[in-house]
Amino acid sequence: MGNFDFLFACSSDRILKHSLTAIDRNEPNKLFVYLTCLYILTWYLQLDNRVEFLATIRFEFILGIFLSVSALISYFSSPIKNSPLLTPAIFYFFILTCYTFFSYDFTYSWPIYFNRVVKFSMLAVFLSVFIRTPWALKMVVAAFLLAMLKLGQEGFVGWVTGNLVWENQGIMRLHGSVPIYEHPNSFSGMAVGCLPFIFYLYPSVSKLWKGFLLLLLMFCTIIIVFTGSRTGYVATVGLGMFFFIKSQGGGRWRYLVMMILVVAAAVVFAPSDYKDRFQSIFTLQEKEGSSTEARLEILSDAVSVYLAKPFGVGVGAFPLVRQEMFGRRQDTHNLYLELITNIGPLGLVTFFVLVYRISRVNWEIQKQLQVLQLANKQLLLAMSKSIETFIYARLFLGLFGMDTYEIYWWFAVGLTNSLFNIINKREI
Repeated sequence: MGNFDFLFACSSDRILKHSLTAIDRNEPNKLFVYLTCLYILTWYLQLDNRVEFLATIRFEFILGIFLSVSALISYFSSPIKNSPLLTPAIFYFFILTCYTFFSYDFTYSWPIYFNRVVKFSMLAVFLSVFIRTPWALKMVVAAFLLAMLKLGQEGFVGWVTGNLVWENQGIMRLHGSVPIYEHPNSFSGMAVGCLPFIFYLYPSVSKLWKGFLLLLLMFCTIIIVFTGSRTGYVATVGLGMFFFIKSQGGGRWRYLVMMILVVAAAVVFAPSDYKDRFQSIFTLQEKEGSSTEARLEILSDAVSVYLAKPFGVGVGAFPLVRQEMFGRRQDTHNLYLELITNIGPLGLVTFFVLVYRISRVNWEIQKQLQVLQLANKQLLLAMSKSIETFIYARLFLGLFGMDTYEIYWWFAVGLTNSLFNIINKREI
């Protein structure tokens, strides 16, 4: 392993110097664009888990280290205009760092911090530094959507064959094909996160990509329905309302008609178990299991933990404190409870400041694009709206899911920074 790392570093030294020189001249560098796309595919598809050789050489880790070092060197050596997201992102990172070192249990918090906060935040750096042109942004979004299509295709095949469907909480539920999306709630969340990109990019892409997006939509619909995830159901309804509000003129009513048809089809064709699962959101009565009661118990315990430790217990440490106080270890299953119990009121405010800034910067980008006459105007506008709405989708999913330490926020920060740099440098 050590010999491989040494040879990799030596062979890449010349490439790194040449590539950073190009970046310093403020030129787009295709090598780093391709490597960033490869990193996105590697992480989302979990290639190290699929290919034994890649796991043996620790491919994802080596690629991440190479991109991290390159990005940091490039950032500090080139005149890149700082994004409005820089300060809130750094401050949020600082808060998470503090709540790791001063955690209720440092040894428990550290792996979460290093493997999620540190590693995932580097994706924002990659995107901010290397993705500087519309072509590069198209490549990155395409890589993300290709990864989603592959995961969706595997979910579809697993649903048809039954290989990824087994009983959970009283119904047969579809599971993901990779560890990060194995749980039905996570797999459904992945599908919901694709909907903003499908909705906004569809009018602005070629016929080939339209077909690609429609296929992805079909996979996402099957995943959302047959995972039986109330998390996904709530987030989908929330997104549907958001799309309706944001639509204008005749488009709003066409969208309403389409949604009525989709809902009607779901009522007619969806198995009764999944309709009952959706209804349990409102009735709080389940066919089997006690998921609803468990969530209410978590809510009560989380309030008690917060009142006992109002400044937060540390990164990911809620289960440990809950175990000590109540003899129950299950985590919050709620983004907002996770934030307030883990990193306290200051962390909660810092998180929402970052989310607000992501939205605000995208609003400003959209206003700028409206008045500019650019060849890529519609596509960039669609990408900005997709990123903004992707964040809202994650907030909807956060009602029943724990996403504080996930990659999604950093992904949105990086893409927003990329768009900001493109628009402000006029590299169109």
